Amino acid sequence: MEIDVFSVSKSSEPWRKAAAAIHVLTGDDILRSGVTSLPDALRLIPGVTVAQINAHTWAVTARGFNSTLADKLEVLMDGRSLYTPLFSGVYWQKHNVPLTDIERIEVIRGPGAALWGANAVNGVINIVTKSANDTIGHSLTATMANTGDSTTSVRGGYALENGAVRGYVRTDKVDDYRDRTGVVADDSYRSSRAGFRADFNIVGESTLALWGETYRDRVDRVGGRDEEQANDFLMARYALAEQGRERYEISAFIEKSEYDIPGLFTEQRETFETEARGYFYPGERHVLVVGGGYQVTRDDIDSPNLNSLGFVPAEATDETLDIYIQDTYDLIAERLKLTAGVKAERNDYSGLEVQPSLRMAWTPDSDTTWWAAVSRAVRIPTRLDEDFVIYAPAPAPAGIAIIRGSDEFDAEELVAWEFGYRKSFSVRSNIDIAVFYNEYDKLRGVDSASFPALISNEGEGHSSGVEVVYNWQPHEQLLAQAAYSYNHIDFEAERGSTDTSIANANRNDPRHQGLLRVSWAISPTWNLDVRYRNVSHLPDLAIDGYDAIDASLQWQASPDLSLGLTGRNLFDGQHAEFAADNRIVEIPRSIQFQATWNF
Repeated sequence: MEIDVFSVSKSSEPWRKAAAAIHVLTGDDILRSGVTSLPDALRLIPGVTVAQINAHTWAVTARGFNSTLADKLEVLMDGRSLYTPLFSGVYWQKHNVPLTDIERIEVIRGPGAALWGANAVNGVINIVTKSANDTIGHSLTATMANTGDSTTSVRGGYALENGAVRGYVRTDKVDDYRDRTGVVADDSYRSSRAGFRADFNIVGESTLALWGETYRDRVDRVGGRDEEQANDFLMARYALAEQGRERYEISAFIEKSEYDIPGLFTEQRETFETEARGYFYPGERHVLVVGGGYQVTRDDIDSPNLNSLGFVPAEATDETLDIYIQDTYDLIAERLKLTAGVKAERNDYSGLEVQPSLRMAWTPDSDTTWWAAVSRAVRIPTRLDEDFVIYAPAPAPAGIAIIRGSDEFDAEELVAWEFGYRKSFSVRSNIDIAVFYNEYDKLRGVDSASFPALISNEGEGHSSGVEVVYNWQPHEQLLAQAAYSYNHIDFEAERGSTDTSIANANRNDPRHQGLLRVSWAISPTWNLDVRYRNVSHLPDLAIDGYDAIDASLQWQASPDLSLGLTGRNLFDGQHAEFAADNRIVEIPRSIQFQATWNF
């Protein structure tokens, strides 16, 4: 319970005192599990909904709204937002960095918009990679599964006079899955990436970090329209600390990406983003965080098939400017903490959006924390809401729009109430409970009262739930974790609306999710990690609930060589987890061998 977290207040604080539903997955947790992809690692985090759609596509969310276009979850890696401005979602296959380089993943279930901005509606995933100073040396990791899937990553780390640098290369290959009728799904996937991170100590406690990566992939699609993606970015961050406390930080990144489905859709995009923040300590009990950011993104979208989809206009430039302030105040030293924050964000679609939050944490003793929060968050419009066009399919004449976006689309809104309780029963067990109630307004729907039908704000509703995580360590070498989450969703079209899509998407998320994980250090060289997952059915998608058992056995054969054997879906030949594009693809059982050599 003493692990420090950053994501709740953008400053370091003990997890047990954080006034949010936050969970930390460490790099060691990931390595023991034997997973090879970032979405698979997120399955280890209680309360996060992860559904694999096919060989390359994932749907990831927290507290509802899961889909291939899930747009209410802010995802960051080292402070760089991973969502695409096209629809505010994440292409998950693009971000499978070498998992051995991940230090930790912090996940906030619930809004974090007062600090992290628009789209941090239902949660924040903050992925933190290791400093280059912690990855000196060379390593080679290779995995191969009986399904034909494989990954290979090579990393080299070098010490410098005032810091360190590492470089890496990773390739992934996933073969075709099959749909529930046994037909090959034509969804295989190939990718490669190469990148670096460098960390330098400048003067005193000031640091400079640099990142860069180039990425390419190729994905099979039914009908032979294989899609290709490319992504390149450079990022820098300068931070200054004094006497061990943060003072100032400034970061910036530039990114260029391409997405191509021949004959259907081509997107070229350039994005620049910068952020600066300062930490101030007015008195012994205040921590004040003040910051601001600017983003500009330019795209050129070519959609030659006028019997399918398009964007009008084809080119656009969007700018976002924000400022935020948050004050954390110890009303009663070491006992009662109040955190008040607000972010004002101006975008080119809905104008100025103000997103405040108020959080309180009461720690009556060193073993107990009660917390509560109320927040407002928004999902700002994108090109998919205002400029998107769906054309009538052939044999209709080309260019007849049947659904199109509207420049009157407003931001989707959330007001959330949360309550939590953490209790350490002893040095070997603790419990973490969160309860929430969310009210949504201006949800996206389709107004079919006109022709063409318009994408507009048609829906409203609420969701509520509870999340429980219990950790028990009966022995130094044995750790068990049990988690359960319940999520009830009730959305509907507003009075007078002609929309039918919103009410039919109430059950795209599991109402019940359970996780049981046991990690056993059998000896100094052997470790066994076993996970049981229970996910309830998705009625609106005709997806049955399922149980899955995964297990990983790791052997440290020598100081420089580790071997692992991981089984996925061990007691289930195959099952479906989601549906998209009118297809249901089955996720197969697999046995995977992994080897890591440090040299």
